Amino acid sequence: MSSRKLWVFVGLLMAVAAIVSACGGGGGGAGAGAATFNIQGSEFSYQPNAFTVKPGEKVTINFKNAGTVEHTFVLKDLNFKLTAQPGQTVTGTFTAPSTPGTFQFHCDIAGHTEAGMVGTMTVAQ
Repeated sequence: MSSRKLWVFVGLLMAVAAIVSACGGGGGGAGAGAATFNIQGSEFSYQPNAFTVKPGEKVTINFKNAGTVEHTFVLKDLNFKLTAQPGQTVTGTFTAPSTPGTFQFHCDIAGHTEAGMVGTMTVAQ
């Protein structure tokens, strides 16, 4: 398999994994207004690095640090922060904004955002 085909295949696998991960664990059933996302951080990325919530929805983040140094999951606009040591999983809950928009999350450890440890949360109907 050529190098280009291999990278395309790997990219497709990562996209499918992100979609499956973001869809899992909603807990509470239809109309419950709650969603749970399992986000994994490592050097220097998040998987998945994007997810979508509904306006006003209760959102639970299970943040697993799969890296070798401390990482954070910060939604600055919502004053939400989780900090995890290597190998640790931490959980937090917040309420999504009531108006649609896109919000960046990042790791606020010095240099990590600049190294690409960023993602987006989209609030949409």
